[in-house]
Amino acid sequence: MTGFCRRSQLVTPASSEQLLKKALMVDCDSLVIDLEDAVASTFKHEAREVLRRALADVTPSRRELCVRINGLETPWCLDDLLALEGLPIDAVVVPKVQGPEDLYVYDQLLRQIELRDGRRGLTLLALIESASGVENALSIARASQRCQALIFGVGDFIAQTGMAFDADTLLPVRSRIVTAAVAAGVQPIDHVHPNVADTEGLVRAAEIGKKLGFTSKWAIHPRQVEPIERVFSPDRDEIASARRTIAAYEAAQREGRGAIIPRCHSSCRL
Repeated sequence: MTGFCRRSQLVTPASSEQLLKKALMVDCDSLVIDLEDAVASTFKHEAREVLRRALADVTPSRRELCVRINGLETPWCLDDLLALEGLPIDAVVVPKVQGPEDLYVYDQLLRQIELRDGRRGLTLLALIESASGVENALSIARASQRCQALIFGVGDFIAQTGMAFDADTLLPVRSRIVTAAVAAGVQPIDHVHPNVADTEGLVRAAEIGKKLGFTSKWAIHPRQVEPIERVFSPDRDEIASARRTIAAYEAAQREGRGAIIPRCHSSCRL
């Protein structure tokens, strides 16, 4: 299994070779090349060819490289997976996951790809985009050892449920996804902020997500990467607080004490 740091995931369409090449040059933790929503149904085959050309000379790096494929219920899923054979990717982002059975299928399909090209360790990142997905989030996250993250796909979710796109309304849903992810030992990744020009709103949304327990957020434009990664990186106070806690715990262990009460961060309110 891979162990990449994911503070941000930049999503870019596979339908534009120019955009894809630019995205490959962006300094982000994780890059998701999209064959699904960002590609028109009439351009799926061409997008796979763009993907293969763009990645032909890419070498593995510290950054995670992912591809979002089309879902199991579509006529493009199998061709998308076969197009990944031999490409230097680390993870497959699977859309509209409804239940654990979806992950069982993807797990076996990736096993076949690995047998064909002789590699190991492809991981799955599951997009939770429906009411069923939210209800089954824990069993989805536990369905395959390949699963490393649950991603909240807010667009399709609000389209299905009719919920408003605002922090207060979506708070219970986002909390459930975080809880399921943490219980299963995978990473919770928060939804996109669709207004690319609204950096202030992006930072505010990322900060709310961090308080909820998310550890990463999707970006839909390179300019969103730096603000997101800044929010999801520990600041000086957090690092100092962590060091004090570790020092206090180690001191307690030396003195034979089993519990400590570390000093709260200045922003702590009990």
